[in-house]
Amino acid sequence: MNLTFTDILFIIVILFLVASGVIFYLRTQRAKEIRELENRKDEMMSISIADQLFTLKNMDLAGQTKRKYESLVATWQTLTNFQFTEIEAMLVGAEQYSEQMNLMKAKTALSEARDLLDETEVQVHDLHDELTALLKISEDNHERNEALLERYNTARKSIMNHSFDYGPAIETLEKNLQYLELNFTRYNELTTAGDHIEADDMLNTIEADLGSLEDILEKLPSMYNKIKKDYEDALEDILDGHKKMLESHFNFEGVDVPEKAEEIQEKLNEAKNHIKNADLVDAQTLMDKADREINSLYDFMEAEIEAKNYVNTHINQLRARFEEVRENNRYAGIEVDRIAQSYILHENEVDQISELTEQIDAEYGRFTDTAGTIEADGAVFTQVAEQLSRIEKNLNEYDSKQQKIVKDLGQLNAREREAKTNLDSYELDLRNMKRRLEKQHLPGLSSNYYELFYKVTDEIEYLSKQLNRVRIDMVEIEGLEKQLAENLNKLDELTESTVDSATLTEYMIQHSNRFRFDYPEMDQAIHEAEYLFYDEFRYDEALNVIEKALYRVDREGPTQVRRMYQQEKQNRIF
Repeated sequence: MNLTFTDILFIIVILFLVASGVIFYLRTQRAKEIRELENRKDEMMSISIADQLFTLKNMDLAGQTKRKYESLVATWQTLTNFQFTEIEAMLVGAEQYSEQMNLMKAKTALSEARDLLDETEVQVHDLHDELTALLKISEDNHERNEALLERYNTARKSIMNHSFDYGPAIETLEKNLQYLELNFTRYNELTTAGDHIEADDMLNTIEADLGSLEDILEKLPSMYNKIKKDYEDALEDILDGHKKMLESHFNFEGVDVPEKAEEIQEKLNEAKNHIKNADLVDAQTLMDKADREINSLYDFMEAEIEAKNYVNTHINQLRARFEEVRENNRYAGIEVDRIAQSYILHENEVDQISELTEQIDAEYGRFTDTAGTIEADGAVFTQVAEQLSRIEKNLNEYDSKQQKIVKDLGQLNAREREAKTNLDSYELDLRNMKRRLEKQHLPGLSSNYYELFYKVTDEIEYLSKQLNRVRIDMVEIEGLEKQLAENLNKLDELTESTVDSATLTEYMIQHSNRFRFDYPEMDQAIHEAEYLFYDEFRYDEALNVIEKALYRVDREGPTQVRRMYQQEKQNRIF
């Protein structure tokens, strides 16, 4: 493509115009950014920090407050002398670079100015907040002091007007008031001197001490009252109850109740001393220990009372229970002897009953010994109650064992009747199998069949013989019955298989006769099947031979024969 001089000149003009437009746009953007940063700088410099510093300068400051003021002045001087000047220089440089068409340097200068301006703005606002707080601290302190004085006067009136409620602790409380008065005086001195920060710290101390005093004034009367009305009254109640229980022949073996009550009283006295010194935490710890020990003593004594009630209620019931269990055991012995005349026993039931008799007698001996301690007025009833409970538990276990023995032996007769009923059923099943085979008019049966048939017959006769003995062994009988049932099942399956195979062989031969003249191999298979059927009584093998031969000449033949036989069999069943 060939360009004329005019074309080239036109392209150059277009490019120049585009470049000029881009440069103009960028210069405009830089100028806009410079103005925005200058506005931010002016707003930042307009914050009234200088006025705040001037106000503080004219105040009579001292101590921490003066040092804080001097630190803030130094910070402001650093900002004005260095950072403000540097920001101004960066903005002027950016403007010069922009006018010189050095747009990249102008962008860099603006970025640096923006970062420094962001940092300086944060410092200026923090300085303003600190100055504001410093100017306001005197006013805040005055308001806090007035509120604390009001609380102090309320506490002081309470102590003066209700000194009786605070008991021996009144001296400690008055000392706390004196400390607070000294701190208020110190606050006034610091405020007058112009050290408002130190005065604020003193108010914090006053507020903490006053809060502790108010807490003491609130809790102290109730703690005194709790010791006197709850704990010491409870100790008197315990000692009075202990005396009456001794008169009622209670025995507190190994536990000296008056001594324990005295130990608790010592803890309460120590708690009173802590309250006197306003050490409420230590006092509460001792009171909590005393509370737990008082409850423990109450529980101990109440347990003896409850145990005595239990013993008095159950002693005669347990004596009657012994008579009941002994009678049950006597009956169990008679039952075992009676059943042993008709059945052979395998669990040493006679010895078990004898052993239970000895255990019951031994338990009764322990019972009479325990009852003797009650009559001698030397019983610790919690121990007696525990012994009676243990005796009753053992007695119930012995009774359960003997009842189980009688129950298990009582099932022997039902098991015998069930075995005889099953024997009749086995004999009937065997006769039905025999009749079924006779109906088939089979030429004979295999030796395996006869062997299993005669084995079942012998087992039925042997089971019948065992059931007719004077003393029968049900364990042996049930074992024989289980073996007989398994063999009878096998015989039933073998009978079913024999009848099915024999009948299917006959049907297959009938169906195959139509092919014997056309297929010599079919005629040979029929002869072989008939030999196995009539001469060897091997019906399964005969069926296998004829079915395979028929399948080779008529693939649907065996299926049709089997389907016909199954339908006929179902109709016969229903």
